[in-house]
Amino acid sequence: MEKVNFAGVEGEVIETSPHGSYVVVKLSDRITIVGTTNNQFNWEEMPDAASGFESFITYIGIRSKTEATTYLNLVATVGGYTLKKEAEPRKSKRVSAFPFEIKVRGLSPEFVAEVIRCKKK
Repeated sequence: MEKVNFAGVEGEVIETSPHGSYVVVKLSDRITIVGTTNNQFNWEEMPDAASGFESFITYIGIRSKTEATTYLNLVATVGGYTLKKEAEPRKSKRVSAFPFEIKVRGLSPEFVAEVIRCKKK
């Protein structure tokens, strides 16, 4: 399995797009990111020197709508957000260990890494 270092966290590459425009990286059971080195999708730029990603979107695995609200409130306090059409939890596509996921934008690589490190303690 290919590995990627993202903000000091070693993640496992679980998918690469056919043209190499994005990479799906599992950072923990609950958190997966989709990163791009060329940002052709015009995502908010949050570069990460370790991985080389110019931008990324974070997927957080959740068990219920109540849990989604808790995580959405948390990420909002650090500048994260969802687009209106993505605000509701969806059936998990990127985070296989959970039945649902939320798609979050605008998080810094450092915040994502810190959340993962805190959960491992």
